[in-house]
Amino acid sequence: MIILSYDKDKVKEQIELDDVFNLLDYFGAEPQMYTDYIICRTVCHNGISPGNDASMKLYYYEKTRLFHCYTHCGSFDIFELVQKVKNIEDLNTAVYFVVNFFNLQSQLDDEVDISDDNLEDWRIFRLYQEQKDIKINDNDIELPECDLSVIKYYPQLIINSWIKDNISKDVCDFANVRYDPLCGNILIPHFDINNRCVGIRQRTIIEEKEQYGKYKPWRNNGILYNHPLAFNLYGLNWAKDRIQEMQTAIVVESEKAALAYMTYFGTGNSICVATCGSSLSKYQFKLLKDCGCKEIVIAYDHDFKEYGTEESKRVEEKIAKIGNKYKSYMNISVLFDRENILNYKASPLDQGKDVFLYLFKNRIVL
Repeated sequence: MIILSYDKDKVKEQIELDDVFNLLDYFGAEPQMYTDYIICRTVCHNGISPGNDASMKLYYYEKTRLFHCYTHCGSFDIFELVQKVKNIEDLNTAVYFVVNFFNLQSQLDDEVDISDDNLEDWRIFRLYQEQKDIKINDNDIELPECDLSVIKYYPQLIINSWIKDNISKDVCDFANVRYDPLCGNILIPHFDINNRCVGIRQRTIIEEKEQYGKYKPWRNNGILYNHPLAFNLYGLNWAKDRIQEMQTAIVVESEKAALAYMTYFGTGNSICVATCGSSLSKYQFKLLKDCGCKEIVIAYDHDFKEYGTEESKRVEEKIAKIGNKYKSYMNISVLFDRENILNYKASPLDQGKDVFLYLFKNRIVL
């Protein structure tokens, strides 16, 4: 039984419009995003079976954080949507599903027991429609494997914008990164610790599309190649041996940052993994702990314009919360730019090897 440890109103406060879009996309609702609302198919009462011919009359309004079905269901929140679509009676379970889907644990958990017997995260898998092939053995999770051959005919081109961001073509080729010229998306396969492809994400390079989210699960021929990000670490398959040797892992937000690290130091020397978000889930922590990691270095994006502002204080508090959550089990340090070296929203790896090494040398122990 799942014990509700989350205030649903606080959970809703963490969810952005593009998050709702991604959830609806996951449900196959064919969402269309506008300035402050989303229109999609009425999966609330028509379900998510292919070909159900649901009408485009389900709306989500950012201001109220509510859905409204104009044909049958009326108004309801994101948790009620999950209950309707997944046929869940228990509200607690729906809240837990949302927290795990968006990897919100670090923002919401004040205290947590990391011991294996108390890892509750994996229980949520039973609610994912696509994940009927998941295997759970001794709290180790094996995600369903994706067919990597579906991207083999997409070209491996020089991506000029990524070259400017210090990511080499050799590293992109090593990571099997591809390019979809028709949609303007970079295709990034995700592998588990055992080199199995468990999902494919797309990263748009068209600026106008970034308002709908830079990163999304890739959809091809009606198949969504998504996976729950909180239960994997991008790059761990390449970094696990070096992490065990160095007993240190650098944790970044994006795949791009992990690829930049390999560009700087070589594919065989990586100790860098990406959480694909600004949270570190309990299971992601467990993955690093099981690799023999003794220090986690948090290298998240520079999400403030100037140090000392309220914006920077909120970022500090958020990172401190992650540190407080795990520092009883392992050393936690952070690359935090107090000198305003990094550009707004930049990763510590975006502006060159020397900048990264300077920040790493001056990292703060929590």
